[in-house]
Amino acid sequence: MKTQSFLIGGAGVLLSAGLMAAPAKPVISWMPAEVADGADTSVAWDMWWGENGTSWNLTGNGADLCEGSLTPNGTNAQSGSCTVDLTAGSHELIVNLCNDSGCTASDPKSLTVAGGDSGGDDGGDTGGGDDGGDGDTGGGDDSATAPAAPTVGWLGDQTMSNGEANFTVGWNMWWGENGTEWRLLENGVEIYSASLTANTPNAQSGSVGVTVTEAGDYSYAVSLCNGDVCTDSATSTITVAAGSGGGDDGGGDDGGDTGDFDPWTDLDMTGWPHPLKQNNQPYDTQAAGKQVGAYFVEWGIYGRDYQPSDIPAENLTHLYYGFIPICGPNSSLQDANPSGYSALVSQCEGKQDYEVVVHDKFAALEKSYPGDQWDQPIRGIFAQMYRLKQAHPDLVILPSVGGWTLSDPLYDIGTDPAARQVFIDSMIAFIKKYDFFDGIDIDWEFPGGGGANPDLGSPEDGQGFVTLMQELRVALDELEAETGRTYQLTAAMSGGVEKLSAVGDGWDDAAQVMDHINLMTYDYYGAWNNVLGHQTGLYPAPDAAKPGFSAHEAVQYMLSENVPPQKLSLGVAMYGRGWKGVTGGQPDYPFTGTGGGAIEGSWEAGIQDYKDIESEVMGGPAGDGINGYQVYWDDTAQASYAWDYTNGNLLTFDTQRSVEAKGDYVLQNNLGGLFAWEIDADNGHILNSMNSGLGNPQQ
Repeated sequence: MKTQSFLIGGAGVLLSAGLMAAPAKPVISWMPAEVADGADTSVAWDMWWGENGTSWNLTGNGADLCEGSLTPNGTNAQSGSCTVDLTAGSHELIVNLCNDSGCTASDPKSLTVAGGDSGGDDGGDTGGGDDGGDGDTGGGDDSATAPAAPTVGWLGDQTMSNGEANFTVGWNMWWGENGTEWRLLENGVEIYSASLTANTPNAQSGSVGVTVTEAGDYSYAVSLCNGDVCTDSATSTITVAAGSGGGDDGGGDDGGDTGDFDPWTDLDMTGWPHPLKQNNQPYDTQAAGKQVGAYFVEWGIYGRDYQPSDIPAENLTHLYYGFIPICGPNSSLQDANPSGYSALVSQCEGKQDYEVVVHDKFAALEKSYPGDQWDQPIRGIFAQMYRLKQAHPDLVILPSVGGWTLSDPLYDIGTDPAARQVFIDSMIAFIKKYDFFDGIDIDWEFPGGGGANPDLGSPEDGQGFVTLMQELRVALDELEAETGRTYQLTAAMSGGVEKLSAVGDGWDDAAQVMDHINLMTYDYYGAWNNVLGHQTGLYPAPDAAKPGFSAHEAVQYMLSENVPPQKLSLGVAMYGRGWKGVTGGQPDYPFTGTGGGAIEGSWEAGIQDYKDIESEVMGGPAGDGINGYQVYWDDTAQASYAWDYTNGNLLTFDTQRSVEAKGDYVLQNNLGGLFAWEIDADNGHILNSMNSGLGNPQQ
């Protein structure tokens, strides 16, 4: 920092230019919206980075409550706390951080004592809708309205073994009027039915195993019903051929032993590696030494029709497979996706609680792809992953365990040593069995609470997360000694400071054993409520509704907890979140307004794929907007948005420009890289920008 000399009262005084500024803005840490009368209330605050203060004070409804002195330390973080006894009623708490140049106030935090109206948390930090958007659910529709049309999943021809053919028929209804029951028709005759929990207009799905004992042609259709009002899918026809007998389908509830079959040598590799598709351009992903990661989701092979051969692997360093479930308590999944829960219960039959399994057995292990043989023990996406790994041996493929509706068991695993041991043993066995995986990714949403299940979360979760990371690292080290391979340990974590602070001082210990801490710097705002903001902003906007909801704030917090910067990666959104009916916005700036509900979305209300935004909203990767939208750039937040002031439609999303800005931030701060949710929503332009933003040259 340069210094300047000022002549005051005839004496030469040397002052630092930095001392001429008031302190940076403090932030009050998360606290419940309501506390009991008479209970002592702890109030803590942080200032993550910026001009330091020499003192601070806390006020409640304008009255002083407590104060403290501080020692400045450059631009490093400062913090403070005190315990106060508040009277019954509503209180507006403000922290003032002061130095000789003045004071800077935090945003107010509202607190109700003993029976006042509680605001609750706005649910803003959901972490990516990481398992297909099951997180924010509404009520069902009990009227006898015809449901939207279901779609039967891909079915391949079958060959009988030992006198029968066994396969799974699955279906999806991606968006629209829900049903309360579904029925499977084989050759026009109902052979199965199951009830459903309506959750209009969110997606519904189901699957059931089918056994055929005679060769011939078979047609399958699904009826989605509300009472007697049903909507039928199109019919899917397959041929079942008589086999020669003796074949073994692998046995076991997740594919079983592969016998003499070696997927590293026995898979047909014709056509691999596949060329880049859509707008993907080849990049040297190793040049910058930074992570370029993306999530591939199991359910994407259905309605989205995004197959493993579509993955632009040569442009990635890391591929995260979402999601691997854990047997045991899974009420979040049961509430959000009853058919998915039934599939998991079936997979967990005969397993201990806290063991991992595959979720959709058909998708993962049974679906036939080009080159597969009928008697191949491993088919499906996993066989394709073996092919992908052989074609791109430097690609790190990690199983992502958890996600929004699959995180419930992790709360027990973090705090119960017995549950944790079962999980770790099972996890190591899983990646030994399916050895295209290169380690483990944990997606616990979230230590401390605030995930899909509002009843889960405790102060012990922070240390539980640290212990889980440490013990997983020990287990992976032992596996490395056994196999001679290197295994990575990563975790997807909230991009919000409030939830990151649940781990607190433990971050220093956790980071030592982890390869990447992937900050989900997206989903800061969305249509689960009417609060507007940049859902994936790099910096906080001046009028941001929620403190700690930007990538910069998350990074600065983690650095203040002694996390090495190269361990931190920023999240990129390959989708947008949006509201309709926004009121109170300005012609060129909507965020002063209030949302009026969710946009229709690509697959789920409130969420639209980037590729759809580019073609239907932007009018091209650098477009200014079409169909009533105008595309804007917030230079403070370094974030893009599209706004139709006339009808109140608003979308906030990553673009090439905002991704380039994130890449530059990674380089300027020596962070670990970028990762994205989720690859099937991109058309190549976002992934290209991840590479170029990190300085990786085109090949």
